Amino acid sequence: MNKTIKTSIFLFLFLFSSNIFSQIYSPKDIVNIYDPFTITFGDLILTTNDDEFKEHNFLIIITITIGPEKIIKFLYKDDLLVNQVKNFNDDYWSINFTARKNNIILIPAIYNISNNGGNISIKMEGYSNLSAGDETMMSQLSTSYIYTSSTMYGSVEQAYKYLATSPDVNKPNSSLLTTAEVLQRNVSTRPGIFYLGNPTEVSYAIPEDPKKVIGTNLLIQGQKKIESKLSTKAVDIWNLTFTKYTDAKLVQGESYFNKIKGAFSDIVNLPKIDENKREGLIARCNEIINEDLVMGRKAGVYLNNEAIKQFTYLLNFVKAGIRAKSDTATETADFMKSDEREALNYFETNLKENDFNLNNQYLYDDFINSSVNRGAIQKEIDIIRRYYQLK
Repeated sequence: MNKTIKTSIFLFLFLFSSNIFSQIYSPKDIVNIYDPFTITFGDLILTTNDDEFKEHNFLIIITITIGPEKIIKFLYKDDLLVNQVKNFNDDYWSINFTARKNNIILIPAIYNISNNGGNISIKMEGYSNLSAGDETMMSQLSTSYIYTSSTMYGSVEQAYKYLATSPDVNKPNSSLLTTAEVLQRNVSTRPGIFYLGNPTEVSYAIPEDPKKVIGTNLLIQGQKKIESKLSTKAVDIWNLTFTKYTDAKLVQGESYFNKIKGAFSDIVNLPKIDENKREGLIARCNEIINEDLVMGRKAGVYLNNEAIKQFTYLLNFVKAGIRAKSDTATETADFMKSDEREALNYFETNLKENDFNLNNQYLYDDFINSSVNRGAIQKEIDIIRRYYQLK
C-alpha cells in the first residue's frame, strides 16, 4: 500500500472518529472565558432510603469548583416543592422536586479567576434526617447567598450588580465561607443521616476562543439533564439550565470606556485637524492605550484581553484618521503604520459583517451597530484610504 493511500485512510478514520465522538456547536452557544453565565436548578428527581423523609429536614448542597476557587450553594426544604413521591417496595423512595426559589447561581467570567484551568466542576449532593447541630448551622446560612472566598467575591459582586435580573439570583457572601465549608464537609458523616440522591459531579470545559474548539464536554448554554443511575429503576435526575451573558455591561461601566467614547467623538467628528494639534491628539489616544488599557495598572478596574485588543484597534484607527486629517496634502507617499493599518482592516471587516461576536462585542453596540458612529467610521475609512492611496 503506497504512502498516499495510507495517508488518505488515516485522514478518513480521523475525521470519521471525530464526527462520532465530538460535536460541532455554534460559537454563539459556547460559554467562553469572557462570558458570565447563570446556572438555574429546575426539576430534580432524587432517591432516598429514608422512609420518614416527609417528617425529616433535608438539605441539598451544590459545590462549584473553578481552578482554586470554590462556590458553595445550599437549597433547604422551603426552597423546594415536593411534586410526587414514588415508593419502590418500601426499600427506597423517589422524590420529584421543583426548585422554586433561590435557585439561580451567577458565575462571573472565569477570566477573572487566577489559574482557572478553563474548566468548571459542579458537584450536587443531598442529605435527609439532619441533626440538630446541622440545623443550627443551617440557620446561619441563607439560601439566598452563594458562599465564596474573599478573592473571588469582588468579581461575583460586580457581575451581580450589572447582570442579576431576578430575585432568585443568589448574592455573594465571603464572610461565612468557613461555616458553609464545615456544613458541607461534615453533614454526610452525621449518625443517622440518609443520602438524598446519589452524589453526582460533572465537569465542563470553558475555552478562550469558541471558534477554535470541538468536543463533547464544552459548556453550552441551554438545558442539561444530568442522570445518575443507581439501578435499572432508580435514576437521579438533575435538570440544569445554563444561560450565558456578555460582560460588555461590566466593561461599559468603567471610566476608561467613557474616556474612549469621548476621544472617538471629539476626533472623528473633526473634518480637518490643525497640524499643530496632531501630536497632542495622538498623545491623547496613546495615553489611554498605555495607561487605561493595561491590565493591573489601576486597581479594581474590570478589563480583559479582548476588551483591550478591541479598544486598542479603535484608538489606533482614530490615530490614522488624525494623521490623514492634519496634513495639508490630500495624499501622502508615506507608509501607513502597521498597527494603524491593522486597525483599519479590523473596522472594514467588522462593518461589512456587522455581526455581534466575541471579536467585537465590546465595541459593537456603541460603534459598529450605531448608525451615527458607524457612518463616522466609514467616513474615516474613506479619508484614510484616500490619504494613503490604498486600493
